Order: sequence, then C-alpha cells, then structure tokens
Amino acid sequence: MDAARIDEVVGDFVRLKKRGVNLIGLCPFHDEKTPSFNVSVARGIYKCFGCGKGGNSVSFVMEHEHFTYREALVYLANKYNIEVEETERTDEELQEETRKESLYIINAFAQQFFQEQLLQTEEGTSIGLSYFEERGLTRDTIDKFKLGYCPAEGEVFTQTAIQAGYKLELLQQLGLSNQYGKDFFRGRVLFTIHNVSGKVLGFGGRTLSADKKIPKYVNSPETEIYFKSKIVYGIHQARKAIVQQDSCFLVEGYMDVISLHQGGIENVVASSGTALTQEQVRLIKRYTQHVVILYDGDAAGVKAALRGLDIALEEGLNVKVVLLPAEDDPDTLVQKLGGEGFRKYVEENRKDLIHLKTDLFLSEAKGDPVKIAAIIKDIVASIAKIPDSITRSLYVKQTAKMLEVEEQLLISETNKILRKGAMDKLPPQDKASAETSDTPVIQREQNNFTFHFDEPQERDIIRLLLDNSAYEVEGENAIARILRNLSDVEIDHPVYARMVEAYKTGFEQGIFLPQSHFMHHDDIELRQLAIDLLQTPYELSDNWGKMHDVPITDKQFLVRKDIVKSISLLKLKKILRMKSDVEARMKELQDANDPSTLDEIIMCIKESMQLQQFIQKLSADTGTIVLPVIR
Repeated sequence: MDAARIDEVVGDFVRLKKRGVNLIGLCPFHDEKTPSFNVSVARGIYKCFGCGKGGNSVSFVMEHEHFTYREALVYLANKYNIEVEETERTDEELQEETRKESLYIINAFAQQFFQEQLLQTEEGTSIGLSYFEERGLTRDTIDKFKLGYCPAEGEVFTQTAIQAGYKLELLQQLGLSNQYGKDFFRGRVLFTIHNVSGKVLGFGGRTLSADKKIPKYVNSPETEIYFKSKIVYGIHQARKAIVQQDSCFLVEGYMDVISLHQGGIENVVASSGTALTQEQVRLIKRYTQHVVILYDGDAAGVKAALRGLDIALEEGLNVKVVLLPAEDDPDTLVQKLGGEGFRKYVEENRKDLIHLKTDLFLSEAKGDPVKIAAIIKDIVASIAKIPDSITRSLYVKQTAKMLEVEEQLLISETNKILRKGAMDKLPPQDKASAETSDTPVIQREQNNFTFHFDEPQERDIIRLLLDNSAYEVEGENAIARILRNLSDVEIDHPVYARMVEAYKTGFEQGIFLPQSHFMHHDDIELRQLAIDLLQTPYELSDNWGKMHDVPITDKQFLVRKDIVKSISLLKLKKILRMKSDVEARMKELQDANDPSTLDEIIMCIKESMQLQQFIQKLSADTGTIVLPVIR
C-alpha cells in the first residue's frame, strides 16, 4: 500500500529517532537494550539487525499484530481513510462469506444480550453478577472478558433474537437455542470465546445449581466459525502480552485465565478443559516459542500436563511445567499470592521434561529395575518428539546424567524411535533399504540438507542488481551489463535464480525493474531477500577509500569495479568446481585401468587445462590466489 508511510506505521508501535538518513528504535520483535531496528523512509522498509526481521508497512502490521494479509490491508486502509477495493468473487464465495458473517453477527448480538442481562437485570445481578463478584472479579475485568448471564426462564434470549430478525435455524446451529426453541444456556453464567481478532466464536456456560445431575459446564457446539481444537480461551486478550514477554502461561479453565489477568499476568490462555491439541499449540507458537504449563497437582492434572508437554515438545516449543499444590488452582493461588507472588512461585517451581518425569516416577519405582527401565523409555519417547536435533541431544545428555545411565544407551533408544517414525512415513518400496541402513537416524537427518556451494557469490550478484538499477556504466545501464556478463552462468540457488529471471524478463521487455518492485513483491521470499540486501548497517567511510585508493564518491567507478569483481568471483567458484569434477572423473578412469577409456582420459586432461586457463584469468580479475590441490 503506497500511501502507508513506513515511519508513521511503525511509529504507532515503536519510538523512533533519526540517525543519518534512517530512523532507529528498539526492536518490537525481540528484547534489546541497544537499538538495532532500522527504518528507511526513502525505501519504505524496516530491518532489524538484531533478530533479522524486515519488511514493508503491510508485513510490519502482519508481524506485529499477527494479522492475515487482508486484515493488515484493512487496518492500513482504515488508518489512512482509504477505501479497500475488493476483487470480484463468485456467487458461491459471496454466499459463503455472507453466511459466516451472519454467524458472527448473531454471536455478537448474543454476547451483548448476555452482558446486559448480567449487569442490568435483577435476576442477572442477583445471581450472575454476585457469583463473579464472590470470585473476586471487578467490573473492568467482567467487561474485558465480556462475561454474561442467560435468564433461567427458558426462551427469553431466543424470542428476543427472533424479534430482532435472526432465524431460529441459525440460532440452533450456533447452539444458542435448542431443538425445542428454548435457550440452550438458560440459568448459566457465560464466558465469551473470541478468536484472535476479537470476533465472538461461541460461549462456555457454567451452572450455578447445586444439582449434580446438571453438567457443570456446557459449551457451544462446533460450527463453521468455531473449532474447539483450534482455539485457546483468552488468546484475543493475551496475544500482545505474550509477544511482549515472549512467554505464554497455559492453564485449564476460564476463571484461571481471568483471575491471572486481573492479577496483572496477561500472557495466559486456557485449553478450556479439553485435551491440548496440536492446532492449539501451533496457535500459541505464532506468538512465542516459550510455554509454561500450569495444571493442578492432582492425578488428572499430572496426566493433562504430561500429555500437553509431549504435544508442545513435538512442535519444537521450549516447555516448562508447574504442578500447583493439590488444594489450589491458578485462580485461587493468584488470589492468595498476588501477581508478583504468583510469578515468583512459578519461577521457583517450574520444571522441564526430565525433572518433572523423574520426580514423578522415580519415587514410585522404589528401586525396581523393571519400573526404572519403563520410566527411562517413557522419557526417551518424549525426547524423541523434539524436532531439533541439538536440543534433543542436550536432553539425552542431561537425562543420562540424572538417571545415571550410559548416554550411548539413550542415543540408541532415541534412534530406534526416530527410525521407526521415519520408516512409517516412507512408501513400502523404500522401507527395506532403510531398515538395512547402518547410518544412525540423527546422523542421516544432518546429511539431508541441500547446500548451495556458490550461495555467497550468487547472493552478491543479487545485491549488485538491486543496488545498481538506476546507474549507468560507460554508457550502458548497470543491469544490462550485469545480465550480459551472467549470460553463460547458471544460478543454482532457487530464490536467487527467480530474482535473476525476473530481471531478465523485464530487460527483454525493455523494463528496468526498480528496487520497489521487489520490496513489495507478492513472492515473500523475493521480498524478504530484497529487504535483507538493501538494508545494511554498514557504509563506506572516507578512511576506507583513502586506504585502498578508491574514490568512494565516484559511483560509476565503484559500480564498474564491483560488477567485474563479483561476477568474476562467481565464475571462478563455478569453474573451480567444474575442474574438480573433471579431475575426479579422470582419476576414476585411471584407477579403472581400462584401455578403452584412454580417449576419454585425454579429453579430461584437455578440459582440465582449458579450465585452468580460465581460472588464471579470473584469479587476476578478482585478486584471488588459487592454491593447487595436493592429492
């Protein structure tokens, strides 16, 4: 969005100061004391040289507010009073969007109705509001979480909604009305469930009746807009605090979240009494890599914590667990200790995977070797879920030390689990060869990376193209000269190759693409590459120019010199690799000692000599000394 000035957009969230031609500030995406966050007004981009994040106005809003692309555009459009032009959509798409929007509108109507009933009716204040106040909640907290109450009479909400023009069919679909046209949540206090952006997805209703035959909690059913496994309670209210503190507390219930917020602990969400799911963990992961699970210390709480722990580990999160005293939950504990006391308690009592499981299980084993062996296997099974091999290795080392077993034994057990998991994903024809492989799984994982040998040199070519799009060298456009010199060079790195291809296509059409073309490109990888290369914390100094006898104010001289050296260095790297391949083939033929390959050996010798001539010329152009390989 061209109208969105990067300094104004970022300035809403970051205090910026002028430094040279750019602006600087403390990065909002990681904790730092010295500013490394740079904003280029001229180019319309930002870049943090601490954590590496960078982009334009739209990507900043997406990253900072965790918005989708469309949500970020709408946010900026509202900021600058710009009308957003929607792309034409099919009747089916419009109908689907209208239907979903209708569900959101009805839920919003229901939330407002329930809150008014809680605060403005005699029944609501005497039953619902008094309950929340007995639990220690203030009016501000009640409003923050949009708490409510549904009358016990039976159909007050349903009739009000129908009179307001809402269809009974949709009320029933959302679980607000039952099949008989009665209020589903009648006589219950209500907890509103929001999505990340604050739209109402559904409700959780708690009965205040002492009748044990009545379920304590009932929840909205799953609908087109509400999937229980994909949302955590409180994420809308907590997301900013989670990002700021780079940490998330995970609890079980609605009241746990609300009480902690009121106690000043806002980076908290709840799984809402359901088993923690992979989708919920991934939602949290959008905001932080660090999670502290807070569950009750009873048997059910322990099982829930361990189950959640394994799922979070599998997603690569750094997980700690705090098991609370048997007589407390987060709600009661924060009321006892206060916010700061609660944080101190968590800090002193949080445990990682190994400490938790060893403390819980070893005392039960009572020295029984069979039980201890089972405990070790249980811990190893959790360690094997960790995707990062380095973290996994550290856990193995720590576990071996704590349980006083050989590290190699745990590595072997971990590899068995990893091997089985890897083979389960293989097609049947590949399983046989995998089963006979002697290579450890951890080692094979590390061998599966693809390396681009010429990546630094190829990246420098992209820098040349981006830096010099507006310059001429000896009467020729710099881009044209670079592309001409690249005509016989193949770019291996896929992202760099796409960038070069874009320049070639533009050149063939008589268009020299400006930097802004790539800084706002639809291709995220191209956009990020351009921003990374264009924002640099370094610049040539007068002292450097004097030391190397280079006129740093003569841009044409610098560009010409840069083009020659960078492209020559890339060619040199590729030709050295070609020569190495030719000589390896020649040695292979010589070792075979087959007279019929003599002609091919001679051809290899000639090709090697020709390549050596190119190497000598390119070495002179780049000032590089190539040492011979001693075999």
